[in-house]
Amino acid sequence: MAELTFFTEKETDKSIRVGICALVGKISPKISSHKGAWAHMLCNQLQNAGYSNAEVITSNQTDWNDYDAILIDHGMEFKGTFNIFGGSNDDLYHQLMRLFSPVKKYSLHHDMPDIGNLIQTRLKAGTDLFKTLETRIEEATELCTNIQRVDHVDKTEKLCFGDSHSFGMYQAGYMCQRHDGLTMHGALKRGLQSYVYPWIKSLTVYMGNIDVRHHLMRQSNPSDSVKTLLKRYEEELIGLGISDIEIVNVLPIENESRPLPKTGYYKGTPFAGTWSERNALVNQINLGIDDMAKRNNWKVYKHPEVYFNAKEELTFDVMEKPKSVHISREYYRWNMETNQPNKNLIKQTLSLF
Repeated sequence: MAELTFFTEKETDKSIRVGICALVGKISPKISSHKGAWAHMLCNQLQNAGYSNAEVITSNQTDWNDYDAILIDHGMEFKGTFNIFGGSNDDLYHQLMRLFSPVKKYSLHHDMPDIGNLIQTRLKAGTDLFKTLETRIEEATELCTNIQRVDHVDKTEKLCFGDSHSFGMYQAGYMCQRHDGLTMHGALKRGLQSYVYPWIKSLTVYMGNIDVRHHLMRQSNPSDSVKTLLKRYEEELIGLGISDIEIVNVLPIENESRPLPKTGYYKGTPFAGTWSERNALVNQINLGIDDMAKRNNWKVYKHPEVYFNAKEELTFDVMEKPKSVHISREYYRWNMETNQPNKNLIKQTLSLF
């Protein structure tokens, strides 16, 4: 594994004011937003690491000079290039100008991209105001070169690991390692030791949702494929040498009428197999997780009743709005604002007395 960097090792004064903010675009303030939830999880990690004056910045008008340190969140889908809505307009100019503020800045999870190059490539199509950035291209490139990367907020002995759904299982005190698009098949083929840090003593692992949605029903014998995966899953978890392991159940299946963004499609389809076929696979996987947990004295996290409707489907009520495969932050395991277990997961019943 490459050497990791931790914010707590770079900023030891816990009294500083820390802001988590996007440089390009903005972090959604909506509690239903899965993409925006990552920043709120990071903020909760900061607070639990002792930074009592940390917050998520959801407005492009906020002055970075009001902070001692800015953690730049490039977005969950960032892969090295920015997806910019509206082009090189005045709004983007004002966003990029924040880069030149003297506040200390860190780049979250990625090496800081070259904003000078971004300006250069978009200059010709820019508004008159945006074109004034031409004189600051070299300065922007130099600034970005000196912005340090941060991989995690704090180094702890607890890790929540898995696919894009995984940080919905986050709890205070845990590091999070989120791998968007990660399948159980892919993770096990690579080997869990290549992901899980050697100092981890408590592990929550959450995989399999993508396998059920897209891949297992494309196999010649899906049930046999599940058995093979579960056998390998158990072997890999044993091989980690961690006694405190929690395995999260695979999500129930939502009704097939659920609209999904094209980014969630695979080979042109939102899923493979009928609801009943995929539901049978979910039940097989979850029963297999129960069995391996009993054999190894591991824990199992079962999704709460509020996740299910009367038909035993994953209810749209707990999913991200208006369309997504993900759970809304409102129904994550941990309430990141109150820093407590999420009471929305407790099913409320009306008393007749």
